Amino acid sequence: MSNKYRLALSQSLMISGERSLQKLWQDQTNPFWLPDDVVHLILGYLDTHQLEQCTHVCRSWRCIAQPMLFDLVTVNAAPAPPRIMNFFSVHTRRDFPSFILANPGRGLLFKHLKHTTPSNDAASLYAVMPYCSLLRSLTLSCALAPPFLQHVSLQQFPLLRTLVLTEISAFRIVVDCFRFVSADLLEELSLSLAKSYTERSVDVPQRQPCLPAIRTFSLFNDNESPFASFSLLLDYLFPILLRLRRLVAHTIHFHSPDIVRLVEANEGTLKYLDSSEVLGPSDLLPRLLNHGVLQEITLCLPVLPNILGRYLSDLGTMFLNLNLDDSPLRRISFVVSSTYGLLDLGQHSDLWAQLAGILSRAPYLEMVTLLLEVPPWGQSSMFVTKNDLSVHPAFNVLREVGRIEVIYRPSPGRKPSVILPSEFVASL
Repeated sequence: MSNKYRLALSQSLMISGERSLQKLWQDQTNPFWLPDDVVHLILGYLDTHQLEQCTHVCRSWRCIAQPMLFDLVTVNAAPAPPRIMNFFSVHTRRDFPSFILANPGRGLLFKHLKHTTPSNDAASLYAVMPYCSLLRSLTLSCALAPPFLQHVSLQQFPLLRTLVLTEISAFRIVVDCFRFVSADLLEELSLSLAKSYTERSVDVPQRQPCLPAIRTFSLFNDNESPFASFSLLLDYLFPILLRLRRLVAHTIHFHSPDIVRLVEANEGTLKYLDSSEVLGPSDLLPRLLNHGVLQEITLCLPVLPNILGRYLSDLGTMFLNLNLDDSPLRRISFVVSSTYGLLDLGQHSDLWAQLAGILSRAPYLEMVTLLLEVPPWGQSSMFVTKNDLSVHPAFNVLREVGRIEVIYRPSPGRKPSVILPSEFVASL
């Protein structure tokens, strides 16, 4: 082969390579030569500032990083911590319409919009919400939600699956919201009740909400008053909560018959359950596990040491009688009170070891999690810590198979001295 021919061939290959590389960048193909899900997983560890810097590298990086930067957009929120992932914040509510009108293409990148303004300023949003037509979830405060939902139809968001209402001060606000909600594809509903939440029987409407069955329902109640109740709220929403797959119910009160009724109504469909209710190991809890549907459950443990010992013993007996070989249960979590003492842990060591041994033999169980509540006043040397539970010999059998983890969990608030289900009290 002559040198002239070799030179022509090398030039042809070089031009071909340059054209291929140019086509790669023009087509905005992933420049990392990695699967897209791997790239998104890596970039998910970056904070807001770092993602913004990635958008300035080149056109391909911008196409990947910019949608992640606008994944979650909050309005009228406090300044974000430096390590909040995929978080874009507009700190004053009046800046949001201006931002959208100046950058109309950005609205199509919004997946989760959280508008938590404490005052009613919904009118400025009406004109710009059509630019955010690809929303997956929408979070609104109780002051903003009724007028917003009255003037903005959720039908214009075909991908919307989740609706979150926060700081709900009265039952009538929920009624006003659902009077205008018409979203056939809505699957998740989350309600956060304010500390001043009230409800009156005169606010109960004639008609119940016309919505399809909700798949995921979350309820957070911070009202510490012993006379506070959310019975009317759950009665009003009950027809759309009969085919739940995921239920999260965190309340400060030690016992709520309404939550128990909701769990009983969804025994055959629940796959995930996280409730502050102490479920009795003699009736409701075995029925849930025997249905063969539940995959993940969080159990809240009693607070008083003597009652906790009896409860752990009954849990061990219950799991021993269940057929865990065919159970679909994958994860189980135990909420441990922040006032659980070191001496109490020593007295319950055999009971914990018995329960751990039973759970370690479940073939499909992947993880047992101990959720240790953190008290608002800080840790004390009298009570157990994460390190105490992480090295305690009672959990060695689970530790050997890599099925236990200990995680701190914020305390939901001041709890009564005893947390018991009514059926468990009757058995004492």
